[in-house]
Amino acid sequence: MVGWLGWAGIAVAWAAPLRTDVIAQVLQPTALVTAADAVWVASQPGRVLRIAADGTVADVLDLTDRVTSGGERGLVGLALAPDFPRTPHLFVNYTATVDGALVTRIARLPWDGGRFDPAREVVLLTFGQPWANHNGGPLAFGPDGLLYVSVGDGGAGNDPRGTGQDVSDLLGSILRLDVSRGSAAIPADNPLARTPGARGEVWAWGVRNPWGMAFDGAELWFADVGQDAVEEINRTRTGGNFGWKVWEGDRCAQPGGCPTADGMGTAFVEPVVTIAHPGAASVTGGRVYRGPPHPALDGTYVYGDFAQGWLATYDLTTHVSRSLGDCGCHPSAFGADPSGRLLIADYGGRILRVLPP
Repeated sequence: MVGWLGWAGIAVAWAAPLRTDVIAQVLQPTALVTAADAVWVASQPGRVLRIAADGTVADVLDLTDRVTSGGERGLVGLALAPDFPRTPHLFVNYTATVDGALVTRIARLPWDGGRFDPAREVVLLTFGQPWANHNGGPLAFGPDGLLYVSVGDGGAGNDPRGTGQDVSDLLGSILRLDVSRGSAAIPADNPLARTPGARGEVWAWGVRNPWGMAFDGAELWFADVGQDAVEEINRTRTGGNFGWKVWEGDRCAQPGGCPTADGMGTAFVEPVVTIAHPGAASVTGGRVYRGPPHPALDGTYVYGDFAQGWLATYDLTTHVSRSLGDCGCHPSAFGADPSGRLLIADYGGRILRVLPP
């Protein structure tokens, strides 16, 4: 594991801050997706916007009539079909209120060539949220064509229901779904698909509030927001148990010591990067950057802190974390434009493009 910002005995390296410009103004952006030569942005109150190559911004979906927004609720996840627009589908993750109860919905909407049609929404999966925080949210399609869904532990604080280690529900997990046939089917090779009493949709579990999720080849990278002591970055090809709330990052989170495996004999997956408080407060996962526009970033995982506004990289070869300084923003999501330039969603209302050095 690699620590950063104050871990004793760990070298800290520094790099020049990134230069950015603003490509669009978007209210409370929560997710970025690039497809079909455009950037698609989720706005937390329930809208999706399309930023064309010439900078034109179009409002292409309005779900505000069904999204419950505010705090950690709202439209929090966005993914386009891997071969969009050949398969003309958008997938969203949002919170709604049904009969007075808060729920998460994973839904699909069709593209008609100019907008997504909310009247033709198909809800693929619904599950309850006991509290208004820790809803998770990011969506990503893997190279296997399956949809990965990040789900927080249900909220409050310190996982009072123990959902992180409870595989009989969907909370505190990353789900893996086959949505190719119009439903949220369970892939036969999901790790818990044949485990009695478990939800077969669960691919990874033991997470608190995963925020920021992206594939680099077959490897899924995601950040998990910490409780009181540690933020963490994880990567995996096979899912598994990431420890919460037995472990918070690399620290034992329960009295009397912590085992190295769960009750099913699954070894806890250790994080790749841990960042101790108060040097961090709310990590936002980013992406492994591949591309010529920013050679200094090539082969690094770029991430940030939503609350404190700093950006950093983790070098996949040297395993060194480097500060990129303060972005003057609240990074809520990362992406790349069609030409490969790094994008940062600033929750304060901007989509930032990182300029070459």
